[in-house]
Amino acid sequence: MTTAVRSAELGHDASPWRVVWEMAMRSVVVVTRLPSAFVPSVIFPIFFVLAFGGAFSAITFLPGFPTDQVLNWYGPMAMLQGSAFLGVMVGMATTRDLETGFYDRFLLAPAPRWALLAGPVVGAVLRAFPPFYIVLTVVALGGAKLEGNALGLLTLLVAALGVTVLHAFWTLGLAFRFKSQRAAPLMQIGVFFSIFLSTAQVPLSVMTGWLHAVAKVNPMSNVLRLARVGFLGDVTWHDSWGGLLALAVGITLAALFSFRQFRRLVP
Repeated sequence: MTTAVRSAELGHDASPWRVVWEMAMRSVVVVTRLPSAFVPSVIFPIFFVLAFGGAFSAITFLPGFPTDQVLNWYGPMAMLQGSAFLGVMVGMATTRDLETGFYDRFLLAPAPRWALLAGPVVGAVLRAFPPFYIVLTVVALGGAKLEGNALGLLTLLVAALGVTVLHAFWTLGLAFRFKSQRAAPLMQIGVFFSIFLSTAQVPLSVMTGWLHAVAKVNPMSNVLRLARVGFLGDVTWHDSWGGLLALAVGITLAALFSFRQFRRLVP
C-alpha cells in the first residue's frame, strides 16, 4: 500500500511526521525489491578502497604525508563517495516516480509539502547505515586504524550522513526541475566533480596548478578533513569545524534549491 494512500486513510489530521516516516520506509523497502539501488553504494566504495589502497600505496612516502597507512587517507574518501551515491539514488527514484505518474499520488497526502521532501531524505539516511559499517569493516581489515576512537567514528559518521543528505536534496531539486531520468548523468557527475576536485587523492600541500586552486575553495575538502580527522590523529575542533560548517551551509542551500524546484512543480 502506498504512502499516499495510507496517509489519505488517516484523514486530514494526519501527522506530517507520519507521512515522512511512511515515505522513508517506502525507500527502505525498495532496497529489498530493487537491490541495484543499494549494491553500488557498497561495491563502488570497496572498489575504490582496493584500487587506491594498492595502486597508490607509495603515496605515504611523500614528505609531510599525514599518515603511514594509505587506507587512513583513502578509506574515508571512499565511504563519502558511497554516501553521496545513496543521496543520488533519491533523485533518480523521484524522477522515475515523476515519469510514471506515481508521484501524483504523493501529492494527495494530507500533509505539508516539506514532508514530501523530507521523507525520501530520511529514507536515504536510514539506508546509509548498512553500507557505512560494511565499508568501514573492509577498511579496518585492510589495515586502517581509527586513532580518534569513538569520537573519530562519530565525525566520520556525521560526514557520511551529511554528504548523503546534501546530495539527496540536491538531486531532488534536479529531479523536480527536469522531471526525467535524463537528469541522472548530471546527478552522478556532480558527485565526481565535488569529491575528486578536492583533497580526495592527495593533501593540499602537495597539489599544484589549477587543481590546488580549486581544491582549496572546494567545501568538500573541509568535509573530507572532518571524515579523516579520526584516522589521522586526535579529533580536534580546529580540524572539524570547517567540515561541519560546509555541511550545514551546503545542506541548507540544497534544501532551499529542492524546495524552490518543488514549488515550480506544484505551485
